[in-house]
Amino acid sequence: MVAPMPAHLREPAASAPAVLALPKRLTMGSRGAILLAGLLLLGAHRPCLAGDAPPLPGNHPPGFVTPTPDAVIHLYPGDAPGLIAGAKPETCVNERFANVSVPLLSVYLPQQPTSGRTALIICAGGGYSHLAMCLHVENVVKVLTERGIVVFGLKYRTRYATNNVVADALADGQRAVRLVRSRAVEWGIDPRRIGVQGYSAGAHLCLTLACHFDDGAPGSADPVERVGCRPDFCALMSPWPDNQPISAFPLTTHAPPTFIASARDDTTAPFTFAQAIDTTLTALGVADQFFAVDAGGHAAFHVGMREIPGSHWPETFFPWLVRIGLLH
Repeated sequence: MVAPMPAHLREPAASAPAVLALPKRLTMGSRGAILLAGLLLLGAHRPCLAGDAPPLPGNHPPGFVTPTPDAVIHLYPGDAPGLIAGAKPETCVNERFANVSVPLLSVYLPQQPTSGRTALIICAGGGYSHLAMCLHVENVVKVLTERGIVVFGLKYRTRYATNNVVADALADGQRAVRLVRSRAVEWGIDPRRIGVQGYSAGAHLCLTLACHFDDGAPGSADPVERVGCRPDFCALMSPWPDNQPISAFPLTTHAPPTFIASARDDTTAPFTFAQAIDTTLTALGVADQFFAVDAGGHAAFHVGMREIPGSHWPETFFPWLVRIGLLH
């Protein structure tokens, strides 16, 4: 059985989420106008809201074209569980979102319609104080969708008031997996091929989720909450321990197969912590792949930003998913 979730991490269930979908019959111009208006209304991760500081160099590779989501979805139908009144307003500075209290899911579909596809829910990093969606989601959408993977950018709650940010982020991660699995047919996804990927604090979220998942609540009035939230695989990029030892993460033999990427010279997310995850999963008999590089620091796995070994992690990640039967 899965390790029970500590009481301080538990969140109440909610019902079906609101959706901003883009009708396919509209022209690209009309769809673009509707999308822009919707994103501004919902506070989604693109673009930064008017009045925010313009992005600084270094967020995207040269010639980068920002991907357009096919839909932006609220995780919850109303306020997120446990919303604290009087929260600070959300901000976006240099394409980093802070004070996030409204969790959203951006959907990026591959061009070729099909069924049985793999899905990847990406959790950006930022120390639970902000989300670098630019680096960790947008920069990899093209690489992933060209491989036939449906990408979901999770804009989870950050520290926006006196909220328990780890519990809030975990609840959002669990809800995202449930939501994607509940709508798998609609998006051409195999419900047994839904993974999560996190960078730094996002990897902390994914590792916590790999320890705290369930099969859903069959009696819930909310159909989404009836669905299980165990990821079928995890990808931990520069996993950040948040000053916790590996013993703080109760991994079991039921933990999902895990891809771990870490640089030996990372001073923010120690290489020794990534090694400890690998050692623990190996001892449990959980399939894992440890992608280690000598240099690149905490930004070693930013695709397209630098020509370094770490930026080529998809060349190891994709074959690993194929080997374990989670990617065609």
